[in-house]
Amino acid sequence: MILTSLHLHQFRSHADAVFEFDPHITAIIGPNGSGKTNILEAIYTLCMGKSFRDGDDELITYTQDWYRIEGDIDDTTRELRYQPSNKGKQLIVDGTTKGRFTYRQQLPLVLFEPDDLLMIHGSPTARRIYLDNIVQKLYPHLRQTFQRYERVVTQRNNVLKQRLPQHQLKDALFAWDVGLSDLGAKIIAARQDVIQQLNTSLSSVYSEVAGAPHTLEAVYVAPSSHYTETQLLTALHHYLQQDSERGFTTVGPHRHDIEFVLNSQSAKHTASRGEVRTILLSLKQIETQLLVRELGYTPLFLLDDVFSELDENRQKSLLAHTEDIQKIITTTHTVTKTKTATIELE
Repeated sequence: MILTSLHLHQFRSHADAVFEFDPHITAIIGPNGSGKTNILEAIYTLCMGKSFRDGDDELITYTQDWYRIEGDIDDTTRELRYQPSNKGKQLIVDGTTKGRFTYRQQLPLVLFEPDDLLMIHGSPTARRIYLDNIVQKLYPHLRQTFQRYERVVTQRNNVLKQRLPQHQLKDALFAWDVGLSDLGAKIIAARQDVIQQLNTSLSSVYSEVAGAPHTLEAVYVAPSSHYTETQLLTALHHYLQQDSERGFTTVGPHRHDIEFVLNSQSAKHTASRGEVRTILLSLKQIETQLLVRELGYTPLFLLDDVFSELDENRQKSLLAHTEDIQKIITTTHTVTKTKTATIELE
């Protein structure tokens, strides 16, 4: 997938701007506040139908009441319009209106942005979201499984909050327990499958970017007896009293975590800022490789402020390892000597 041009109308700080992109590497260079990230955000919104930062109303240029993004991707012209007072959001492909934007119209891409760096040291929720996003990109049919699972957990929690007598509570939870166990087991199996795929090349990719041999592994963190449908159902029954007292469900994949182990130590507790950045970049690189293999096409690779803590050797290694993928990079300074097209903002 190659993005050749982008035309922004009343999107963030770009009232009317056109940008051209190299099929290999384009660096968007400019000082802080010049609108570099806004360009990446527009690309992401055009492909995914939503921003990675804010809601649609916040994307409109100040004092205006609509935005439009147009882009030429491969041999297709893709246009996204948003006007709250009219028909909301419209996707237009080669002049044909597609109507409501659904996940089937998304063009998966890979994004690295500074907030990703919080994932390693942050809460389990951030790591679950990251992993589940990869799962749903690789296996779009599982989107409904995740949505149904969230609804089941919500409904089960609603029942728990009613503080019913124990004999009534078991009957009231029966259907939700069965649903949670079934859907939860499918989610856990998919997560483990993706983690296994990540681990196949995680150490080697990290070592290449770092320029020295290292070991890096992603580990799924959950009670070993909570993986299968039967095990989850048994655990739900076992912790019924605890869940009843707390008023929420403590068993299931919504409570699990992912740990990254760098050189036999937990990255959450020992990794430096540079090591965390290298871990994230390694994960993003492998994510692009998995998308190519599973979906059969090459995604865009968007990198926001990626080079701020990477030396020149790591910059070159990153770019070389993804040379077959179109990369659009934001930076406040000129990147490594690798041949790079540039867009300069003031």
